[in-house]
Amino acid sequence: MSTAIPCTDCNSISNFPSIGFGTDSEGLKKYYAKIISEFRKAETLGRIDEVLQSLDEVFQECSEEGWDGYDALPITMDAYLETERLIKSLPLSSFIPMPEITPEPDGGIGLEWPKGKRLVFAVSVKGKNEIVYAGLFGMNKTHGIEYFGDTLPSTIIENLRRLYP
Repeated sequence: MSTAIPCTDCNSISNFPSIGFGTDSEGLKKYYAKIISEFRKAETLGRIDEVLQSLDEVFQECSEEGWDGYDALPITMDAYLETERLIKSLPLSSFIPMPEITPEPDGGIGLEWPKGKRLVFAVSVKGKNEIVYAGLFGMNKTHGIEYFGDTLPSTIIENLRRLYP
């Protein structure tokens, strides 16, 4: 028999923690992996595949020092993998559009959600299990750093909901 463990920080079916024990736990992991795979084939989730392809292109184009014509550091594999994990952690809902991907000269990767004049939210990852974020919501501003463990921090989701209510 397995014991159910409530997930208090799960903000997406595609990002459930891999904690659990027992034979039932392993079966559930496989079952949900199959369901998530089917969800990703849906039209609304085709956007994720497009963004992941864009991430791959940015990584390839910016994987050498000086990719910007100056002294930019190459995007690190850790930053690439962390960005991929962040994209896959976004909620499977239509209220949040997929972000624009931009390389950063310090070897990190930026994700930006622009909505209009004075309405934008951006995050930056460098492969160090933290998300640096900043948002402009009209006259209001926010910024900070959040630890990025097994799940996307709720602060990131809350700020995206401020932009896309």
